[in-house]
Amino acid sequence: MDKKYIEKFGLELPKLGFGCMRFPVKDNKIDFLQAKEMINHAISSGLNYFDTAYNYHDEESERFLGKVLPEFPRESYFLTSKLPIWKVEKEDDAEKLFNEQLEKCNTEYFDFYLLHSMGSKRKEIMDKFNLYDFMLKKKLEGKVKHIGFSFHDTNELLEEMVSQHEWDFVQLQINYWDWNENDAKGAYEILEKRNIPCFVMEPVRGGFLASFAQAVEKHFKNYDSNKSTASWALRWVASLPNIAIVLSGMSNLTQLNDNMATFTDFKPITNDELKVIDRVVEDLRKIKPIPCTACRYCMDCPHGVDIPGNFGVYNDYKKTENKFLAIRNYNFIGEKNKANNCLNCGECLSKCPQHINIPEELEKVNTEINSL
Repeated sequence: MDKKYIEKFGLELPKLGFGCMRFPVKDNKIDFLQAKEMINHAISSGLNYFDTAYNYHDEESERFLGKVLPEFPRESYFLTSKLPIWKVEKEDDAEKLFNEQLEKCNTEYFDFYLLHSMGSKRKEIMDKFNLYDFMLKKKLEGKVKHIGFSFHDTNELLEEMVSQHEWDFVQLQINYWDWNENDAKGAYEILEKRNIPCFVMEPVRGGFLASFAQAVEKHFKNYDSNKSTASWALRWVASLPNIAIVLSGMSNLTQLNDNMATFTDFKPITNDELKVIDRVVEDLRKIKPIPCTACRYCMDCPHGVDIPGNFGVYNDYKKTENKFLAIRNYNFIGEKNKANNCLNCGECLSKCPQHINIPEELEKVNTEINSL
């Protein structure tokens, strides 16, 4: 599998990294044998970068890797984890959590270590408990090779964070849908102008860019029937010059093999292929059965319903016709926030700029998603 030399680190990384939050599951736990087979196959094929976190798989992902990876020489793979910043309530907590993670992963050091899922509230925790200094201390001790953070917030806050401290890398959600829809382009350019390597998460947007309704997917299949839909998303993001590594959370050997094939003798996206992707994005934008813009003027619902969240799940389902993804995302909303909690009080109706009959549409969402 192809590698890329990252000058800032002075080392080669595989172009594809193994995201460890979507291992195959059996009886609500990681399917140990199947997941181990995937790890072994990945390493033997040159995919030797593993990205985990404290909370992945109900806090079992780190433990799983701690059982499997030590079968290989430590210098033969890269191991990444993240500080669960939401669990830091006093300055000593970071040290305890870090040591717990080292123990769970059965390692003496992390190659890459991040502050997990940074946003405005978590930045307050970072500043209050001097967590950047903690990260720097671990780097000086040799227990972390490179420090960074993953990020889910505004580009203004991202600019502030990279201006405030010196980071080795930053992990962002970059894909061809979010590029313009959610200004991932602006976030990417903030790192690019500062020469901070960009690590990519959600290149297939949690599966959203892995399959589409037939009327949309035909653009890809008509151009090249041999390429998977997911491979288009991976090649698109990996072709950006400041991308150091692309992480993919893979759940079975089929996905693993398809992704590794994409990054073996890697071929950058062409101008003609970019035009195909533009047509796909244009068609996806047109599929909006509920014309919700997620402005959130309807919120907060007095009964706890996440109105734009429910509409987003439904609209994504109509774009992809992916039943598994729809059910997973609907459950992710949480029982208290699902559409079935709507009591048709009508309080939201006057607040919606799009004049959507919200109670009626919520009933449709609940009925259709539950019938999948």
